[in-house]
Amino acid sequence: MPVLASYYDVLELSRTADTESIKKQFRKLALKNHPERAPGPKAEVEATFAKIAEAYEVLSNAARRAIYDQYGERGLKEGVPDGKGGVKGGKYRFNNNSAEIFTTFFGTASPFADIINCESEFYGELTGMQLPFTKSKAPPVTATLEVTLGEVYTGATKTVTYSRKKLGDDGVTADETVETQFEVKPGLDEGLVATLEGLGDEGVHVLPGDVEIEMRILPDELWSRDGTTLFYKHSMTLADALCGKIIDIDTFDNRTLSIPINMVVAPGDSKVVPGEGLNGGELVLCFDVEFPKTLTPAQKKTIKGCQMHG
Repeated sequence: MPVLASYYDVLELSRTADTESIKKQFRKLALKNHPERAPGPKAEVEATFAKIAEAYEVLSNAARRAIYDQYGERGLKEGVPDGKGGVKGGKYRFNNNSAEIFTTFFGTASPFADIINCESEFYGELTGMQLPFTKSKAPPVTATLEVTLGEVYTGATKTVTYSRKKLGDDGVTADETVETQFEVKPGLDEGLVATLEGLGDEGVHVLPGDVEIEMRILPDELWSRDGTTLFYKHSMTLADALCGKIIDIDTFDNRTLSIPINMVVAPGDSKVVPGEGLNGGELVLCFDVEFPKTLTPAQKKTIKGCQMHG
């Protein structure tokens, strides 16, 4: 009985071949032995092409290759010992889908994909098919990352969630939800903060797209920013605006700033505190003076007395 060629022999590879070598050999042999290009009896040509496709389908899949390397083709198709006297697995079957495997790999059903110097107007006459196309990259997927200003101040590790199209082994795409961790560094600006190359949408006729992480800072009632400058809105009574006070501000890193206000504060005034902004920037206190709607006669008399002695 003749010894069947191993998958490695079919692809003319050593057993230590890496992934890129497997792809390179499949590209070479699949183009050379495609039934529409290779000479010889049709049945023999198709059988050779099928063996090449099956060898690639097994060796390009890490799990199948591992079983094959240890237990051979029989282990793939009949199962491997389960340690209890039985077997497990053994579900692999080649589905005689050589053409589908070829199309998934090359992005075209044309066996003349290596003819790239042929004039397009003559290509159809020579092959009866369209000129092979170059795969383009899938459009980027946008993942929105929402953070608080406090997280931008101190830094934080956030979970980013996005949806993409995932290409299965059967050549069919399905929606997939992906979660990844992203480190928000102190002082990071809004907008595009990272690009995850090749982790976006997948498809048969496209290269995997990227994921663009867009950061958005959630609005805060009291705090805002401009670059490294932080703005803090503080409302104060007219009495405090005229007489002064000490303002206590709880910072994002769990400190309390006690800032004395010794000046007379008019509406729209501000006070700069150096070094308390983002990454050592400034903190600007923006004052909102609350004027009373009414005054008692005694209050009016007191204010007039202040004016006379001013």
